Amino acid sequence: MRIAMLGLGDIAQKAYLPIVANHPKINPVLCTRNSKTLARLQTQYRINESYNNVSDLLASHPDAVMIHSATDSHFALAQQFLQAGIPVFMDKPISYHFAECEKLLNLAADKNLPLIMGFNRRFAPSYQHVVGTAAIQIHYQKNRYNLPAKPRQYIYDDFIHVLDYLRHRAGSMPSNIEVFAHQELGMLGALQVQWQHGGCLFSGMMNRLNGANEERLEYYAQNKKWQIENLSEGQVWENNTASPLKFNDWQSTLFKRGFVNMIDDMLLQLDVGTNNTSSSQAILDTHRLCELVVNKLAT
Repeated sequence: MRIAMLGLGDIAQKAYLPIVANHPKINPVLCTRNSKTLARLQTQYRINESYNNVSDLLASHPDAVMIHSATDSHFALAQQFLQAGIPVFMDKPISYHFAECEKLLNLAADKNLPLIMGFNRRFAPSYQHVVGTAAIQIHYQKNRYNLPAKPRQYIYDDFIHVLDYLRHRAGSMPSNIEVFAHQELGMLGALQVQWQHGGCLFSGMMNRLNGANEERLEYYAQNKKWQIENLSEGQVWENNTASPLKFNDWQSTLFKRGFVNMIDDMLLQLDVGTNNTSSSQAILDTHRLCELVVNKLAT
């Protein structure tokens, strides 16, 4: 399958290209305006086909495109490829504006094409330990050192991971969300949300004035608790006794962070080749939740 990678910045090079370039089911195509980066990556990964502009890439009609460009360009680029009949995978978010998210998902539905989002935490192997266990409380936090931002960018670019995972576990949009924040001079430093659904309390937080970069999932069932740190190590508590969660030391960081399984899931959706209504609704709901939090901060 000829899959194009459009935009070859830091995340694309670190998280996606090592998997895509070595995947037996993918014939990778590269596209970036940076000729030096293009030449270097072609040589490094022995990739034959590349383009330095979107028009030529579109004309080559790849089987799918993975969009890794800056968020501000996501909507326009994805729209071009969907209108050309080409399935799209893209880094979160679709856009900083919910109306554009809705418009693009409607276009994908009208064209009956896959539009797939890169929510790797859904696929992290460490988080599969809790699948199938009914929760009474889930607390998820993702913190960063000295990185406050404007609320919309803070939420759509980063906190979206926390919101998507919690919404994914809840299985539906919250109707009673509470939002608490620390803001200074228009910059958002810390954020916490919580809601209840189906007998479970969901809470998520992000502190970007934290002492370190860290990520933690705390998952509570009846008299049992899982705590997973940075998607790669953790413990489970039962009967007042802690046991380490077992992880394979030989597995790559990208596998542990869910990227390998996410790419395999993308290929399954591309093999089907049609729009997935439930997946599209989940994407829409996550972006709707982001917009809800943004609006609550503005009131």
